[in-house]
Amino acid sequence: MSNRKLRVGLIGAGGIGRTHLSSYERVREAQIVAVTDINEEVARAAAQQVGAEVFRSVEQMLERSELDAVDICTPPVTHLDAALPAIEKGLHVLCEKPLAHHPDAARKMVQAADAKGVKLMTAFCHRFHPPIVALKRLIDAGELGEVVMFRNRFAGPFKGVEERWFSDKEVAGGGVLMDTSVHSIDLFRFLVGEVARVQAVTRQTNPAIGEVEDTAIALLSSSDKRMGVVEASWVLAAGFNVVEVYGTEGAAMVHYWDGFKSRYKTNKMDDWQLLEEVGPDRFVGEIQHFVDACLGRTELQVTGYDGLRAVEIVYEAYASQG
Repeated sequence: MSNRKLRVGLIGAGGIGRTHLSSYERVREAQIVAVTDINEEVARAAAQQVGAEVFRSVEQMLERSELDAVDICTPPVTHLDAALPAIEKGLHVLCEKPLAHHPDAARKMVQAADAKGVKLMTAFCHRFHPPIVALKRLIDAGELGEVVMFRNRFAGPFKGVEERWFSDKEVAGGGVLMDTSVHSIDLFRFLVGEVARVQAVTRQTNPAIGEVEDTAIALLSSSDKRMGVVEASWVLAAGFNVVEVYGTEGAAMVHYWDGFKSRYKTNKMDDWQLLEEVGPDRFVGEIQHFVDACLGRTELQVTGYDGLRAVEIVYEAYASQG
């Protein structure tokens, strides 16, 4: 691809699409050159931000624009139909989580990318959160010993969710487990190991939310009995987002958002120390990694298969309730 920039088409320019768009502006090796969204005004505003061309549909974008990759930021039920024609054209794909609304759709995406030999990356941005990167290094270096327990809570008020697609089961594939806990499940797999068993309890607190759950707890375990607790809610009055990892030789706590510091302690230390947080914002880190992989500079560290496994495990969690 010589030294030219990776040419990316943005599919979906709403909230997360605009976050991706702004992140591409901080990645020198790539450029958004085309934008499409079902809301033409939204597409035009996004395109104007980066000097990209606007298209009325995915089909029109793929037909008329010279691209190397696409970034899919639309609701989950649309991911398969957006990804397959791009993959068929030989384009690399970055797709927002969940990879699809159902395991069958996610599996088709993975199989298509494998058959065509293109990159398919699931946008699990938390893997690129600087303190999570530091925590992964601690674990890999053996500083915490054998990891025994994992806990993650992503919970807080999501105002107006009942009016958005997140609460539409046909579009989203599920509720807070599908939308939020896919991140938690991926973090368990990233930091601890593959999930061998899951058991969940879910509830609907807000009756206006439709058919999906707004609160959930899932218990995860690996084949060697490493344990994890995943907590998620859209209705708690106050949020507290944290990742905790406990091992035989140490422990670490990653506190999200402003006002909290991430800490760790080992058996060799008298007190807790701050985790060294190195690296860019998690969205910039995610997109930089995707671009580097597309340019052949690195191997993908988070793949379509990772997205497929997260969706499969969510469906197993739903089924575990009987």
